[in-house]
Formats: sequence, C-alpha cells, structure tokens
Amino acid sequence: MRDLYIDCDGVIFNTISVAFNEMKMLGVDTQNQDAITNYFRVCDWNKLINEGGTINDSIEKIKILIESEDFNYLAVATHRCSYIEGVVKTNKFKELIPNIKIITIPKKIGKHFAIPVKNNILIDDALDKIQDWINEGGIGILFSENVDRLIYPGEFDNNNYFVTNNLLDALVVNDLYKEKVYSKKR
Repeated sequence: MRDLYIDCDGVIFNTISVAFNEMKMLGVDTQNQDAITNYFRVCDWNKLINEGGTINDSIEKIKILIESEDFNYLAVATHRCSYIEGVVKTNKFKELIPNIKIITIPKKIGKHFAIPVKNNILIDDALDKIQDWINEGGIGILFSENVDRLIYPGEFDNNNYFVTNNLLDALVVNDLYKEKVYSKKR
C-alpha cells in the first residue's frame, strides 16, 4: 500500500483566489514572491479559509478516501509561511475531519524533501511541486479545476503526471499502480 498526500491551498480550500483578491486591494506586488510570502505570514488564515470555502466537495471526498482504506497513510501536506498558519489549518482540519493527519511544511522546504516520496502519491495544484515529486520517484497528480476528467500521463504536451479536479481520482491512480497495469512513461 502507498501513501497519499493532498495539498491544502488550491486543492482543498479555495484560499488562493481570496488571498490574491485581498493582496490586490492591499497593493501587494503579486509578481514578487517575497511580498506574497510576507502577506501569507501576516494574513488572517481563518478569514481566507472561511471566505474561500472548499473546492469540489473536497472535505467529503477526503472522508471517502480515508474510509476506502486503500492507502497506508493519508495526510494533508501543506506549506506554511508562519507558525500561526499551520495552527489555523490544523485546527480547521481537526474540526472538519477529526482523524486526518496534517503535515505543515515550512514554505522554503520542498514537499519532496519533507515527506516520503518513493511510489507515493501527491495531489497538488503547483506543477513545479508535482515535477519535483515525480523526479524523486513519486506519483504526481496535478489538481486543476479546469479539467472535467482524469487526464493520464502522455495525453498532452508530454506530461508525465495525471491531471484531475476530483480527489477521488486518487483511487483510480492507486489502482492502476497497484494492479501493475500502468507504469510511468519517462
């Protein structure tokens, strides 16, 4: 059995769009990564989570993934810019899904350095994080609200990752690898 790690912002909670709208109102230079990181260090994470809400019934789908018992370990793996951000996210998940595991990773550390990668699945909305994950031997699923089905590696632009807008597709991807009917094209 393999592990499943799910990113938080932009996959479970719609905090990204709310944050960028607020940054524009505050005059934060959204082309400057340091300015964005500084915003995330001091923003009101409760407000971002509450205003943004969840994406595509993510909380209910995570509960289904947990109940499936198809994964050895299932956790939310989220980057954090501050200690407070990690606490707020952890508390929110404990309220919504009491038995979920939360891993908060300092923003400057790649997920592929912080959690076990080999043959494990990461769902994330950041392509660079998915590519790093795959390069270290993991299975990457790029989350995008702009797709309407599971897209397989090699279907477009020589992608070497899956693309989905449905967290339950992790079950399909896991089954493909479990049954040894699918292998990565490199």
